[in-house]
Amino acid sequence: MNSLEALCLLLFAHQSLGFLEQPSNFGDPGQCVWYEECGKGFNGGKLNCPAPPSARNAPRLTDPASLQIIKDYCPSLYAGDDNTHTCCSPDQIHTFKNSLSVPISLLHGCPVCLRNFLNTICQLTCSPHQSRFMWANMSAPYPDDVVNSTGIPEVTLQMSNKFANDLYDSCKDVNGVFFVKALTFLCGRPVSQCSPQAWFGFLGSLGNGQSPFPIKYTISDQPWTAPDGSVIEPFNTQNPGCHEVLRPEQTSPVIGNHPCACSDCGLACNTSVLIPRPGLASRTTYLDSVFGAGKYTTAEVIIERADDMTPLIHNLPPPSAEQVTFTSIFDKDFMKQVLDLQSQITELEAHGGVTHAVPFSNICAHVQGSSSCVVHSVAQYFQNNDTKVDKIIYDSFGFYVEGDYLDHFMSCSRQPDLKVDATKLHMSCESTFGQPTQPYIVLEGYNGKAYETATRFVLTFVLNASSPAADITAWKNSFVKFFQSYHNTNMTLTFTPNQEIHTHQPVADSPTVEEIELKDFPSVEVTKRDVQGPSYNVVEMAGTPAGETIPVNIEDEGFRADNLYSEDQDLGQCVWYGQCEKGWNGGNLNCKATNETITPPKLTNKTGLAIVQQFCPLLYNGDDNTYTCCSTEQLITMQSSLGVPNNLLQRCPACYHNFLNQICQMTCSPHQSKFIAVNDDVTCPDANPNCKTGKGVPSIYYLMTNKYVDDFYDSCKDVQMPSSNDKAMSILCGRPAKDCTPSTWMAYMGSTGNGQAPFPIIYNFTDKAVVYKNETYNPLNMTNVRCNETVTNDTQACSCQDCQVSCAPLPPPPAPKKQWKIFSIDAISFIMGCIFAAFFLSFGIYVICFTIIKEHGLCSGKKYSVGNSDGESSSSQTNIVMSMVSPADISTLEKLGARVEDILRKIFTIWGTWCAQYPIPVLLITIIVFGSLAGGIIRYNVTTDPVKLWSASTSTARVQKDYFDSHFGPFYRTEQVIITRPNNQGNNTPVIHDKPYPSTKTVPYSSMFNKEFMTQVLDLQTQIENITAPFRNGTVGLKDICFKPLAPDYEECTIESVLQFYQNNLTNLNKVAYDDSGFWTVADYLDHFTACTQAPASISDQTKLDMSCLGAYGGPAFPWVILGGYPGVEYKNATAFVITFVVNNHLKDEDNAMAKAWEKEFIAFMKSYKNPNMILSFSSERSIQDELNRESVSDVLTIVLSYLIMFAYITIALGQFKSFDTILIDSKITLGLIGITIVLLSVAASVGFYSYVGIPMTLIIIEVVPFLVLAVGVDNIFILVQTYQRDKRLPGETLEQQVGRILGIVGPSMLLTSTSESVAFFLGAMTDMPAVREFALYAAMAVLFDFILQVTCFISLMTIDAKRQESNRFDMCCCLKLPKKEKEEKSEGYLYYLVNNYYSHGLLCSWVRPIVIVVFVGWFLASIAMACHLTVGLDQALSMPMDSFVLDYFHNLSAYLSVGAPIYFVIPAGYNYTNMKSQNAICGSKGCNQDSLIGQVFYSSQLANYTSIAQPASSWMDDYFDWISAQGNPPCCRINNKTGEFCPSTSNEACHKCPLQPEQQGRPTPDDFIKYMPMFLKDNPGLKCAKGGHAAYGAGVNLVKNKTEVGATYFMTYHTPMKVSGDYIMGLREARKIAKNISIAMNITDPEKEVFPYSVFYVFYEQYLTIVIMTIKNLGICMAAIFVVTFILLGFDFVSATIVCLTIIMIVVDIMGMMFLWDINLNALSLVNLVMAIGISVEFCSHIARAFAVSIEHGRVERAKDALAHMGSSVLSGITLTKLVGISVLALAKSQLFQVFYFRMYLGMVVFGASHGLIFLPVLLSYCGPSLNKEKVYQNQQRVLASSKSKVINGVDNRANSDFFGRNESPPNYDHL
Repeated sequence: MNSLEALCLLLFAHQSLGFLEQPSNFGDPGQCVWYEECGKGFNGGKLNCPAPPSARNAPRLTDPASLQIIKDYCPSLYAGDDNTHTCCSPDQIHTFKNSLSVPISLLHGCPVCLRNFLNTICQLTCSPHQSRFMWANMSAPYPDDVVNSTGIPEVTLQMSNKFANDLYDSCKDVNGVFFVKALTFLCGRPVSQCSPQAWFGFLGSLGNGQSPFPIKYTISDQPWTAPDGSVIEPFNTQNPGCHEVLRPEQTSPVIGNHPCACSDCGLACNTSVLIPRPGLASRTTYLDSVFGAGKYTTAEVIIERADDMTPLIHNLPPPSAEQVTFTSIFDKDFMKQVLDLQSQITELEAHGGVTHAVPFSNICAHVQGSSSCVVHSVAQYFQNNDTKVDKIIYDSFGFYVEGDYLDHFMSCSRQPDLKVDATKLHMSCESTFGQPTQPYIVLEGYNGKAYETATRFVLTFVLNASSPAADITAWKNSFVKFFQSYHNTNMTLTFTPNQEIHTHQPVADSPTVEEIELKDFPSVEVTKRDVQGPSYNVVEMAGTPAGETIPVNIEDEGFRADNLYSEDQDLGQCVWYGQCEKGWNGGNLNCKATNETITPPKLTNKTGLAIVQQFCPLLYNGDDNTYTCCSTEQLITMQSSLGVPNNLLQRCPACYHNFLNQICQMTCSPHQSKFIAVNDDVTCPDANPNCKTGKGVPSIYYLMTNKYVDDFYDSCKDVQMPSSNDKAMSILCGRPAKDCTPSTWMAYMGSTGNGQAPFPIIYNFTDKAVVYKNETYNPLNMTNVRCNETVTNDTQACSCQDCQVSCAPLPPPPAPKKQWKIFSIDAISFIMGCIFAAFFLSFGIYVICFTIIKEHGLCSGKKYSVGNSDGESSSSQTNIVMSMVSPADISTLEKLGARVEDILRKIFTIWGTWCAQYPIPVLLITIIVFGSLAGGIIRYNVTTDPVKLWSASTSTARVQKDYFDSHFGPFYRTEQVIITRPNNQGNNTPVIHDKPYPSTKTVPYSSMFNKEFMTQVLDLQTQIENITAPFRNGTVGLKDICFKPLAPDYEECTIESVLQFYQNNLTNLNKVAYDDSGFWTVADYLDHFTACTQAPASISDQTKLDMSCLGAYGGPAFPWVILGGYPGVEYKNATAFVITFVVNNHLKDEDNAMAKAWEKEFIAFMKSYKNPNMILSFSSERSIQDELNRESVSDVLTIVLSYLIMFAYITIALGQFKSFDTILIDSKITLGLIGITIVLLSVAASVGFYSYVGIPMTLIIIEVVPFLVLAVGVDNIFILVQTYQRDKRLPGETLEQQVGRILGIVGPSMLLTSTSESVAFFLGAMTDMPAVREFALYAAMAVLFDFILQVTCFISLMTIDAKRQESNRFDMCCCLKLPKKEKEEKSEGYLYYLVNNYYSHGLLCSWVRPIVIVVFVGWFLASIAMACHLTVGLDQALSMPMDSFVLDYFHNLSAYLSVGAPIYFVIPAGYNYTNMKSQNAICGSKGCNQDSLIGQVFYSSQLANYTSIAQPASSWMDDYFDWISAQGNPPCCRINNKTGEFCPSTSNEACHKCPLQPEQQGRPTPDDFIKYMPMFLKDNPGLKCAKGGHAAYGAGVNLVKNKTEVGATYFMTYHTPMKVSGDYIMGLREARKIAKNISIAMNITDPEKEVFPYSVFYVFYEQYLTIVIMTIKNLGICMAAIFVVTFILLGFDFVSATIVCLTIIMIVVDIMGMMFLWDINLNALSLVNLVMAIGISVEFCSHIARAFAVSIEHGRVERAKDALAHMGSSVLSGITLTKLVGISVLALAKSQLFQVFYFRMYLGMVVFGASHGLIFLPVLLSYCGPSLNKEKVYQNQQRVLASSKSKVINGVDNRANSDFFGRNESPPNYDHL
């Protein structure tokens, strides 16, 4: 926002604009909403205080100064000094008054507006009835830095529609400063975009930077009920209109009472008064009114700029940021030259022909009261003083210019009556002779009031007609002589009189029209404009130096319609008739009219009459009454030349009608001589410099009014060209449609350089009659049909796509989704913070009450049961009162739980004993069974196709892709090269291009356009084209595999490259055109490049080179496809060339073998190609797959090394070493290798099993499943082995029984984890994503197999190994043994010792536990907030190795890509295309529905930033309608006379027009629609028939049932450029919305036949539309499975199951939080890892949770210590350390994918899993773990009692040294029970 806008908005710093109110509006007077100011507001302002009870009824205002302010500014509120009541205090009133200076200065020009504006503010601020129309929202947020404010933070205001509209209408036209509308400042946007709602919305918004609080304006005619129940009525008083006069009670001295001027109020304008037009007639009328007709005579000079046409960009004074463009005549130096010329003329004295000197001052005219001569000139604005021209005023800092001569000119020219200008200069606007200087007197060549666009200055020297005639004549002759000798290269001068007057000639009383030579004829051509690119409107005329503007004298006829040619006038004369002589471009010239043909002959030839009736209906008056200035031969030629416009424009009837009429009027009008002048002073087509002697007309001037050509252009400018998704103007105008104007269009059509015009046609746009060679010509001024109107009752208006004014208003795009915030903080983060604060507070209270107080004995006396004891140590037993458990205390669920555990223990004990006793049979059976399963690997099938991996076969995108591929073929294969230049000296030098002579300007091009460099690029492209690759027994080249859009007629490959502008031809690149002298270069390769970027489809570049822009393959090369790195459309500044080779793709992969072979050679060539001047990035269709394969191979060593290190650790860590002497005996290397082998066998068996079943595997399974199973297997191995190592064999117990007992202890825990994981994975396979589903299936089966092998095979082998160790045999070499020693006592192991005696005590001490809980809960809540902001998607660059050449390609593709992927809207087979109603639902031309398929895509392209649709869709249907109804000569649809086959328009064989049945509203009948469709799809587009459908639609329309029915079809457009995953996801989502709306509009109800969008990337990005839901679903299913299994296998322990699941959830959420911090996106890969994380988390949690559940230590803390000691050490040494060692190696992987999704996420799994399992879970269990099962306690009581009884009887302690669970050598003492 600029400073002026900010200044204006100061008005609202304390009071924002609201609602007017007058007491008479309300029966209930209402009350105050506020009174006084209090509290800091927004934007540095203040809030208003809620009205206190004492001020609810408006207090009487008594302060004299305040009363005066109310009287001056708010007269409607003033009721006398003793009776004025207000809801504003004196402070508020003074604040309000001090803020009004700027608005008053902006609006004072229109008192009505100012009164309405001020009254609005007054009523809002001070009305005693505020509560009737305003409501205070006290619950709205205050500014962030405001605490405990009492002010009103927000108000809602209600006003009626009429009130708001009237207020807006009274102010919308008011001019502010520098003639910028005041609302531009007050509305925060250009006034063209302002509306009442926008105005009030801006003023009430905090975003304007000034409002002290938000104001919600509601414009409605209905009352509104506020949230507190208050009823707010819409305010509806009357605002006077700006054209009305204020009543006395409505105004004041501050407001004023003069009427608003026309410039400030459109309603105040007298529409019957015409604005004077610049010209001779207006000057004459004005001077007549001043001096009287016949009482003066004049001498005039018209001055134009001859040298520099560069416009002046003038910055309006600050604070405005706007600019005004002045034409070059306003250059200060040039104006001073004009002033100097004027001074020389006023000082001119006449001496010839008289006996005395005659100075100008003696004969000049004077106005009454002035002695100065009357000289009308632009210099009069400066009183003819060059010092005033130089005057400049700066701001107070001396930095910004606040006023100069251009500001003064704008002020004075717009308001000539001003005494002093409205700028800071404060200079006079009066002339030296005391009268205003009217701009239409001193300027010419502008439109309306755009005086700054004037192209001519007019100096008018007024002479007094009463002066002696001889003196006047003498002075005028001196005037003529002066100009005949005057020379100024900067000026083109036209002066009147322009020749000496003989003394016998009378002096004219008023100006007359002089005869004009050819060089003085008006022309629209301006050749000296400094514009880039080819100039299509350059016409060199005899006698005129090239590049100079042609001076002209024109007669102003006052724009009276009767002076302009119209169609109802009498017959005129012909300028030509018939054809003779050869013209340009292979055409013929028309014969000059002779005496016989100058009068329009009657047309009698039937062929000619038929053509006139068809193409020129306005000239046809029946067969017996049609007179034309064209012969039948000319008519046939005209018809044949209309092929291209016929094809392009007939889809819009109004445009086509206007186009034909313009051609017909020129060619055949019987009134030709009225508006066409023959120009025979040009060089003939045969180079003869003199065409006057020829019979033909070599060139013409074609006059038409500005309105006529503007309306003509407006009717055609939007017509679409569906086949190329472009506008027809891009072809007809010779440049992009966006750069086309009426003048450039006409100039291009009239230029022989367009390749079609048979002679030059010089179009002249003027609204005045023109005299040329004694003939007066009137410009053509017929009425054009507007494009939204029908031509006749039988035709239709143009569609929205072809005519913007036919379109319904474009709906605004949905507002961007705002981030959910609370108090400017992310809402999720805020909520999580609040939850954490609440948790911290409540948990702190709990810790204080139940820990500190308890430790100090404040809770003594309370009894605790055994199960619920929360004591800190076993020594606290003495302070706890225990209760005996009786059978009545035991619940059924507890009995059932104990029974389940007892059964599992017994089963595993029996099973373990059996496996230990019979190891050989067990090993043989398992090897046979699992070996057979693993044998299925030979039938394995690996899926590598990304489509099959990430998209389910039944998914929407996959089904649609398969449909598209099967009906239209797969999308093309692309081989692409992006070329840039190194950033070093010699490669960054720009190319300085000299513009064609005679210009002296230069244009810089980037170094990419160095000709030598472009030659090297061409050489590279040619080498690539010539690459051949060995294939089978031969070779394959590019031509064998490339896409050829015009085959079989044209066999060139499609190569998109900048060299296509030169047809890939070095000769064309080096081509240069010189002027006639052969010295000056007038065109070269850069001029051609510029021309082709403006019109890529042009067959002629319109330069002297006259080269085609079409590529060698026959199609255009669009600059946004072949160039990159340019700003906007500055193609000359491109920093990259893009070469794309388009190759055919096939549905079957084996059919692409040839292409793959060539691509392999292409990649090898590009890798080896070296050029120091180029930086190359490239890719082929196979590159990504090749790099993925290479990546997999390159990281094999890293993966193998990772597993080897883990294996080594396992084999070493399993041993329990006691001394160096027994190290080979105590080691478990063999057992460790066997355990690893079992893990690998389980994975192999899983792969083999599913290979038998036929479910393919993926690379993810190979990479992830072994890691998962190894984690599970290693954990179980360590638990089994270490439990055995710590266990003491019972008396009388054999080794086999001990092993069985060990399995009975840990087997249920192993079963719990393995079953939880397997069931979770099996249920996780319910997902739709193939990669995730197959991973889950393979993982579930592998975990299950691993468990089976561990409780069978591994138990047997562990028994064998135990026997080896007991017999002192060496590990790995059983034949060697040491002598037996005395049996040593088993030790606990160092890790167990550390955990049991140090770690568990430190972790579970009273002050550590609260810290652990707070830290882990805090991180969990923070992770939730971060997980909600995870980015969805996958950067494709991550899938590439870090040294891949594809990474450079991806980078440059993102940096230089200027076009998005194609998108196809597909209509499945079964749609009836022959029905007109069905056609209207699709097409986009005349008669089509606005919500048709093409219409909706068109609307979407207008909102490209939201919909991602870049442009309208190509439409085969619209082009087919144009093709089949084309009326050119020849027509598009023709049949060979002999063969009956289709006859292309380019064929010279005997053919006839297709015999069509009568059309239905311009459409073919159903039979014709089908019959000629194959011909349309076979026809190649060309000049004669531009709508041939072969190239654009050959693959897009399926003809089925022997070509008797149209099947599936598509309509193609493009997405906007897409850079990141979010762009692709949004593009897919919006495309589906559009397609759904199209299906609804087409009334398609069958889901299988609905229109669907297809783009090549949809199948990969569809997953991201549902990835969040899919993630929640998969993780939820897995968690549910784990909960159920844990609940059952832990003996129906709900608490334990809940705690385990809660901990796993925390682990997974924490991993997701880590993903956010570590930039890991949510996608299928990370989803697989999250599912796996659940499985691994089970290993970390379930073992410890079960150990806690079965522990019978006293109190939760002791039970947690016990569980941590027994299971924690195994978990730490097993899964934790094993995985940390292995994962660390993955950091060395070359693959970014491995580093991100495997190293980072695996590390997160282990770190968060271990920290939660070994730190958080034991602490959590110590607080809220499950109570002891009473059934277990009861059983222990019975055993203790029985043991005690036995001791009493026998006198011996017979208690076992191990408790019921076999855990503790010294179980707790329960004797007291």
